[in-house]
Amino acid sequence: MESIIKDIRYGIRSLAKRPGFVFVAVVTLALGIGANTAMFSLLNTVLLRPLPVDHPEQIVSVSVRGKDDAMLAFSYPNYIDFRDRNEVLSSLLIYRFAPLSLSKDGNNQRIWSYEVSGNYFDTLGVRAVKGRTFSPEEDRTKLTHPVVVVSYSGWQKRFASDPDLVGKEILLNNHPFKVIGITPEEFRGTELIYTPDMFVPLSMLEWVEPGSKWIDNRDSKNWFAVGRLKPGVGRSEAEASLNILAQQLAKEYPNVNEGQSIILIPPGFIIPDLRNAVVSFAWVLMAAVVLVLFVACANLAGLLLARAMDRRKEIAIRLAMGANRWRLIRQLLTESVVLSVAGGVVGLLLALWLINLLLTFRPPLDFPLTVDISLDWRVMLFSFLISMLTGVVFGLAPALQSTRLALVPALKDTAAQGGGQSRNRLRGALVVVQLALSLVLLIGAGLVVGALQQLQTLNPGFNPNNAMTASMDVGLQGYDDAKGEQFYKQLVTRVEALPGVKSAAVTTFIPLSLNYSSNSVYVEGQTSERGANVPIAMVASVGPRYFETMGTPILAGREFTPEDKKDATKTAIINETFVRRLFPGLSSPAEAIGKRISFDSSTGPFVDVVGVARDGKYFNIAEEPRPFVWTPTTQNFWLNQILVVRTAGDPASVIGPVRSEVRALDPTLPLFDVKTMNEHMRLSLFPARVAASVLGLFGLVALILAVIGIYGVTSYSVSQRTREIGIRMALGADKRDVLRLILSSGAKLALIGVVIGLVVATVLTRLVTSLLFGITPAYTLTFVLISGVLTFAALLACYVPARRAAKTDPLVALRYE
Repeated sequence: MESIIKDIRYGIRSLAKRPGFVFVAVVTLALGIGANTAMFSLLNTVLLRPLPVDHPEQIVSVSVRGKDDAMLAFSYPNYIDFRDRNEVLSSLLIYRFAPLSLSKDGNNQRIWSYEVSGNYFDTLGVRAVKGRTFSPEEDRTKLTHPVVVVSYSGWQKRFASDPDLVGKEILLNNHPFKVIGITPEEFRGTELIYTPDMFVPLSMLEWVEPGSKWIDNRDSKNWFAVGRLKPGVGRSEAEASLNILAQQLAKEYPNVNEGQSIILIPPGFIIPDLRNAVVSFAWVLMAAVVLVLFVACANLAGLLLARAMDRRKEIAIRLAMGANRWRLIRQLLTESVVLSVAGGVVGLLLALWLINLLLTFRPPLDFPLTVDISLDWRVMLFSFLISMLTGVVFGLAPALQSTRLALVPALKDTAAQGGGQSRNRLRGALVVVQLALSLVLLIGAGLVVGALQQLQTLNPGFNPNNAMTASMDVGLQGYDDAKGEQFYKQLVTRVEALPGVKSAAVTTFIPLSLNYSSNSVYVEGQTSERGANVPIAMVASVGPRYFETMGTPILAGREFTPEDKKDATKTAIINETFVRRLFPGLSSPAEAIGKRISFDSSTGPFVDVVGVARDGKYFNIAEEPRPFVWTPTTQNFWLNQILVVRTAGDPASVIGPVRSEVRALDPTLPLFDVKTMNEHMRLSLFPARVAASVLGLFGLVALILAVIGIYGVTSYSVSQRTREIGIRMALGADKRDVLRLILSSGAKLALIGVVIGLVVATVLTRLVTSLLFGITPAYTLTFVLISGVLTFAALLACYVPARRAAKTDPLVALRYE
């Protein structure tokens, strides 16, 4: 241990004599280690960090699956059966997300909450820091216990950390609720990226979601579930047991439960299927920063080799005096580890900056998005281990090379010491590696940017230009259906009268939003499957002129009109995919007009298909075509609606007038999620934008490091060939010949690096296809352009030392040797 301490002290003193070298080495390593630390913190948040609950290893998300592994959710009756009849879970809870209207100081604020089963906090083992959580009786009967638990962030943000809040009554959706507790600061619920303001028992559903009558409907799919495994029960064993129970329920309720299955996954995502997408996305970014680290380490190895040449006489003297070669190797490794640890410390600071930069990429969502990418002990340990590993692995080769000396030439301090050729080959190989990895990163960024450009011109099934949207929920203000219908009718009329407005309409769903609804669909006269095997279609309720306002063409039939009244024949409009999948025998969309479908059963009640709309993108831009059904709001009214406005000019110019019209009708109604349709499109393009930005940034860093590396190799080569250049010029070679000689050496390295990089990039291109959203960018053009840019940068890096070599005075060079 004492000798190691001595090595560290000597290494620090030795490095202190070369501050320029230390600065370049530490910065180089900091770039690689900092980028890896930042990306690992993202993976840590997604995969490793447990929920802040008792025994988090026992907590599992219980996900319901249907036909083709489609994600479903629990109905309340199914939840009761699984809660009471399972043999592997000690407890099972359900929850869903719900907006609320908080009336405070004469103002209404739109906030977000969890609706939870009464055993929510007991199952998780979470206790209130003030007051208490829900008791079992507060969830047994409807509308008998108007109580609420406030989250710690909600307590701070909505109530200014009022120390006397517990016990007070607050007004939610125009109903009084009693605050009974405040959750711990670290607990944000069962999701990683969603922090609610409050928790409300599901027994108060009719106050929280006015007009909701589906809680006792076994066919409804509205609740997410999380369970706690019994001690000693594994996840696979529990999943098998729960699927046996699912099969039993399928026999008891075949029309609803047939075809349903259960899978257990780690909790933490609003939509369980997002987990795989987020994990894949994080791993792609992690792979990118690992490449950056390799480039940085190759650069460090090159720097250490160059420094070893400066120390060859010192090393030769120590070897001549009897020093053990392996003792010298340990000393040199110690110095490289000291450098890498210093780089790791600076890298941690850089990681904090990168994390803050990542957090600026926030998708335009209407709910509170909380991304806690912090540097916990796992991230710190990762940073330390990667620093140590970097120092040892990439310091070993230079240490071995620099201690393999021919003593006599080295003691004379000449360039002919043994191992020179192998050292040059190693430095060249390191530069080739840097160039190849830089090319891979830059090509990856180029492909994503190309895909992003194509996505921006892709037709999503509607026209996002010259349109804006605004959301509202009159149900949270206590409106009934009749009053709500009158409000929206007046609002559309008033908005359409505004200058610059071409048309306006209301809808319950805007394409490429996360909050979609779906329903089982039955076709009249067709033999139908049962339960989860019934075809599913996305559904929305829209007002007259919706398709005109959205710019979605009607291919056959007609759009909804005010004549589609509540007491008239029930109508629906379907999309092309619906026609292809559920009416496979039809030769054209027009033949679907007059067909009848049902959302309840194969025996009806049925609605008439009056139109067929063009396909579009509904959930995300990369999705396969989905069946979609629209019904008129006049026949299927919802209290929460989204206003869509089509304008003649800039849609942002009508946002103020639209707000004024809403205030004129109801000055207390909160208006939220107000944006242009082009701003709304940013949500679907968000992953591609982040990928393009991150890959581009890391590719640029790798390119800079590679250029520095090839510049260093060329400069070193010039210094080693000073005598050769002097002889060539003395024998008649001119400056152009010398320039061509040095540039050809650098160009050879660049060419080898580009060729290897192209081969690797071609193989790895498949790994980023998930980021390309099904788009095929111009691969050949991207490869050629990026290769050209990298080659030009490499030649430019070679030109400076080559130009310096061309100015060599032969007499000075020969006298120096």
